[in-house]
Amino acid sequence: MSENRIFKRIINDIKDTRNLKQVDVARMLDVTNPYLSSVMNNKYPLTENLIEKLYEVFNIKLNADGTFPQKDVKALDLKYQLPVKVVKSSARAGFSEAYYADEYLEDMPTILIDADREYKGKYIAFEVNGDSMEPDYLPGDVVICREVQRVHWQYKLHINDWDFVIAHGTQGIMLKEIIDHDVETGEIVCHSINTEMHPDFILNLREVSFLFNVVEHRRQARGKNRISDRS
Repeated sequence: MSENRIFKRIINDIKDTRNLKQVDVARMLDVTNPYLSSVMNNKYPLTENLIEKLYEVFNIKLNADGTFPQKDVKALDLKYQLPVKVVKSSARAGFSEAYYADEYLEDMPTILIDADREYKGKYIAFEVNGDSMEPDYLPGDVVICREVQRVHWQYKLHINDWDFVIAHGTQGIMLKEIIDHDVETGEIVCHSINTEMHPDFILNLREVSFLFNVVEHRRQARGKNRISDRS
C-alpha cells in the first residue's frame, strides 16, 4: 500500500477515534482542508513537514525505516462463512449490462468469506483487471464488495472510508477511489492510483447501474488459476 493511502487510513482513524471532522484535523495540522484531501488522495506528495506535524499533534510514530505503521489487525472469532458470487474479468461487461443481476450471477463461481457475525446486505466479488489501481490492486486480485443501495446515493457517499466498484451502463465495471461527490448534481470524481496513465474523470450516478464498497481484498497467487468454480 502506498504511503499516501496509509496516510489516508491514519487520518480516517484519527477522525473516527477522536470524533473529529476532516476540517478540524487539517486545522490541527496547520494545513488547509483541500490540501489535506489532495495528499490523502495522492494528488500531492506526502511531505516530511506533514509527517512531523502528525507526530507532534497526534503522536503517530513511524517505523524504524521511516515508513508508516500498518494497522493492527484484531483477532476475530470467525464462526460464519458467507458465500459470495464472483464476477470474473471475462464476465464483467455482461454484468454491467444485466438488468436482473441476480439471474446473471447464477452461473458465476462462488467463494466463501469468513466472518465474525452474520452480515446483512448484498455481497459480490469482482476479479480485478487493468493497471489503473496498481500497485495496490493487481490484475487477477479479487475484491469482495457490499452493495450500496440506490436509495443511499442521494446522500453523501462515504468516500473517505472505502474504495468503490462502479458498474456503469456504457463504460463497464471499474475499481476506483471516489474523491468527490456532488449530491446536488449526482456527479462523482473517480480517481485511480496509477495517475500517470489514468487521470481523474467525472461520472454521473444517473448513468450507474450498481455501486459497491470494497470491504475485502484478496491477492491471488501469480501463475495459478485465479478462481475455480465451486458448487
